[in-house]
Amino acid sequence: MPSVNFDDGSADLSLSWSEDSTMYPTEHKRVSQLPPGAATPGTAQTGARHELPSNLQLSADELMSVWGKVGVHLYTASSTLYENSKKMLVGDGTYNGFIRSAMREVPNALVVDTPADTYGYLVYHQNGASVQKRASEIMPGDIVFLADAKFKGHKGLQAYSQHVGTGVGGSVLGIVSEFEPKKSKVKVYQANQHVGQQTVESVSYRLDDLKTGVFKVFRVLEA
Repeated sequence: MPSVNFDDGSADLSLSWSEDSTMYPTEHKRVSQLPPGAATPGTAQTGARHELPSNLQLSADELMSVWGKVGVHLYTASSTLYENSKKMLVGDGTYNGFIRSAMREVPNALVVDTPADTYGYLVYHQNGASVQKRASEIMPGDIVFLADAKFKGHKGLQAYSQHVGTGVGGSVLGIVSEFEPKKSKVKVYQANQHVGQQTVESVSYRLDDLKTGVFKVFRVLEA
């Protein structure tokens, strides 16, 4: 399934990762346009919350169709909020507040009334180095959830370690801005918890470097 890169021109605040000599499948290609039939975003509305059926099963094709109707517009909304956050507070400054602010800009997005770690259909689940579920390629506009996630690897010649989703801030939530399959790197817009800085930041997580903790990706469904 193709990967996606929406280059909105915003500054990339993520770490630079070194390339390695591993050969990767050639079928991964970046897509720079929306799929045929993608819905047009409208004026923000506040819809009722819903519960997802526990037995809901969607195929890869159905998940891509949902992404074309909802996810692409959620990405656009999150990108706009990222730019606006340079001069204003987005939401209430929390991870969840940023997600809800972006979802309000997509009137056909299904707002799920479930625990805080569920925002739609689970398309990817990784626990430590073990992938538990992969129902679809990770796409821009998907919702990311991290809990007690420890990453350890290298950026260039320098070793690094990163521990997120724990302590006072609790679990981390964000919206995917780009996914690079060859590097297993997910770029995410998320609320910035550092005082005095831009209120939404762009960060990167490399899935191959996840040693412990939980990394989930949800696809927001259509209302």
